[in-house]
Amino acid sequence: MIGISFFELMKQIKSGQGDFCFTLVYGFNEFLGEELIDTFCKHFLEKKSDFNYRRYYFDPENQGSWEEIIQEAKSSSFFIQSRKILVAVIREEKWIKIDKTDMALVKNYLMNPNPNTVLILYISLNASKDEYRQIKKSRITSLIEQLKSKYTCSVDLDRISEAEVKHYLKAYLKERGISITASALEKIIELKGEDYASIINQLPKFEISSLRENSLDTEDIEMIVTGIEPHSIWDLTEAIENEDTSKYLEILKYLFINGVKPAFILGTLITHYNKIFTAKFLLKHNFPVNDIGKVLQQPHFILNKFISSVRNFSDAKLQQILRIIYRIDLELKTGGEETARLSLQNFIFQIKLISRKY
Repeated sequence: MIGISFFELMKQIKSGQGDFCFTLVYGFNEFLGEELIDTFCKHFLEKKSDFNYRRYYFDPENQGSWEEIIQEAKSSSFFIQSRKILVAVIREEKWIKIDKTDMALVKNYLMNPNPNTVLILYISLNASKDEYRQIKKSRITSLIEQLKSKYTCSVDLDRISEAEVKHYLKAYLKERGISITASALEKIIELKGEDYASIINQLPKFEISSLRENSLDTEDIEMIVTGIEPHSIWDLTEAIENEDTSKYLEILKYLFINGVKPAFILGTLITHYNKIFTAKFLLKHNFPVNDIGKVLQQPHFILNKFISSVRNFSDAKLQQILRIIYRIDLELKTGGEETARLSLQNFIFQIKLISRKY
């Protein structure tokens, strides 16, 4: 199996399906590699010990020996107590290229590997994401090709999709008796963008932050992911509608200090004003207020206030506001976060200018 994902291998390990004689693990998202190794231990070993679990390091301080690793791999037996998991950890780029003698030794082992040993070659480098991409292209791809066999499974820790993350997160929480709503799952993706690995990294936080009812909804996610109470965002939009400049700037400063990215604040504003746009359309077509609330997922306790705000919005004013927000969004994508921060600070003053016209 070449370049399967973390999720695919986790599923195979837990189901007991698949051949795990030799697994090559690589990718920038190394914490996923540790998760894989931990899962191997839980499902393959009776009890982890110094006898059945060992790591060998290839770095300046610990020059691992492939001869020693292969001998150890061959020594396990079919008795449950005698199974072994051996992890060869490459810590520096130069060790990725295995010399001819050691490569011949490994290839010979792969012709008839010990089924009672899980041998893992784990490429764990101190490199940036861009550096890792280059190393993968120049060295890791070649190593994968050299070690290809019917017993080899290579796992790309960076091959992560939105659908896999959602499914994995939901299953992880379900195993722990915690439910999560569909809207909460969507909110996680909205907040984290395509940084799917960081979502998986925060799973323990989702677990310990669950409500007493053992369920997670949209408001809970905002607090867990950003560390900011969701009411601060609602207060921000309220300050905008009241054209309360000092309150708006105070809340904005609070959000920035607490690490909330301009992209998240902007995304919240875009969502808010698009909800107003949609609500105006639905009201014109005589949709019941409660149905509008359900469609737009507006909390019941603010629904009447929201609808009142919608009724007071002129179409022309809303169009002007949306133009400004989407312009700031473009600035974020082209000019960076600092430009977007300044534009968000100026947003309230632009709102005041629009109000004079409409």
